[in-house]
Amino acid sequence: GRSAAGRALDEQAMTMAVIASIRHEDTEYDRLLMSGVDREDARSRIRDRIDEVLDRWRGPTTR
Repeated sequence: GRSAAGRALDEQAMTMAVIASIRHEDTEYDRLLMSGVDREDARSRIRDRIDEVLDRWRGPTTR
């Protein structure tokens, strides 16, 4: 079997890939970059939108 560290890395890589997809497909990130906004500023501006999409995809949580 694979180690827990190996599985965790895969999960982290998957999460980062999903976030990148959301950034480009579901936000105005690319438009901001094309209009001259700095990359870090653009990412800061769309961070809430990414969180909204992730929350919606994850569904309701039980506590």
